[in-house]
Amino acid sequence: MTKLVSALAGLTITLASAQAFAGVVWMDTTAAMRAASGYPITSRGSVSWAYANRGAEAVCAQHGYARGLYTGAQSGELMGLHCFTSDMVTWQDVPFGNITRWAWWDDGITVLDDQMAFKAEAATTGEAGQMGLNYGAGFLTGHKNTATNHVGMVGIDRSRVGGRGVRTDATGFPDLTPSFNPHYAPWYTVRAVATQVCESYGFATGVASGAYTTGTIGILSLSFHCFN
Repeated sequence: MTKLVSALAGLTITLASAQAFAGVVWMDTTAAMRAASGYPITSRGSVSWAYANRGAEAVCAQHGYARGLYTGAQSGELMGLHCFTSDMVTWQDVPFGNITRWAWWDDGITVLDDQMAFKAEAATTGEAGQMGLNYGAGFLTGHKNTATNHVGMVGIDRSRVGGRGVRTDATGFPDLTPSFNPHYAPWYTVRAVATQVCESYGFATGVASGAYTTGTIGILSLSFHCFN
């Protein structure tokens, strides 16, 4: 069942901050928490995926976690967040060209915030899977060193990852519609659909990894790399 942001944010954070559980930990974030992280977000639609990823990492770090991603859900001021413990993720800098060489990355885009979220996730997961470092999926932190032209990437241990898919005309996913288009979908819709689809398969969350045509006009088959 999809976790929605709730009014129990304070309690959730208190339980999560002790890192009692390994893997993925879900919490609500308040506007004050996001502002304190240095990456304030009032409305999810007012920021890019790269800004959101930078902010998610900062909030999770404040609570003792290695990395994180927003779930895409927002209710009032509350925004859902998945934080990841250090045993499941590995951070490293990678040459930006290693990401842009993937077909999902639009040619000519050099500013991370200008790329569409689905494409960024698919390109990064493609790169993570072939690095020879036992990663099954990955995502960008949203940080880029313009002096060295490197970007921050988080790799997810392969043992925690499973590939799953869904057609855009599937039912039971609140944020998935037949008109879902990976070329234009806002970051929070991509994150919400990834979370909803992966949860339906028993995972905590996931990242986009591809999209393909089907035998039905206007309907796509989406693939995700899900993890716990």
